[in-house]
Amino acid sequence: MKEILYKKRIDISKRIKAFSIYSQTEDEQCKTQVSKGFSYTVDWAREDRMTSRTPLVFIRKTYDTKKGIETFSFHVKGSFYINHNREFMRVRFHHTLDIEIKWKSKNFSPKKSASLA
Repeated sequence: MKEILYKKRIDISKRIKAFSIYSQTEDEQCKTQVSKGFSYTVDWAREDRMTSRTPLVFIRKTYDTKKGIETFSFHVKGSFYINHNREFMRVRFHHTLDIEIKWKSKNFSPKKSASLA
């Protein structure tokens, strides 16, 4: 079974646009929840402060062997510049990917090889 929820938010007065996608899947082995988000904020840029920086990337992965939950988080934050109607604009973005897997079998230990037995 798979469920998907899509959200779109636009606030013109604050110059924000955001999209979200949530999906949930369940099978005989696990239950998976995936959340994706994309948000953008636009403001005017001053030419003397226009510097190109590399985006910040945050990655986190965790295991909870007692509860049988595995999580993965990937976030990217940054900005870029565009020329719109002869004015420089800065677009700040934040992209997210969050995955949570709840395993129905709580046995996380790997199988022993035949040579160790």
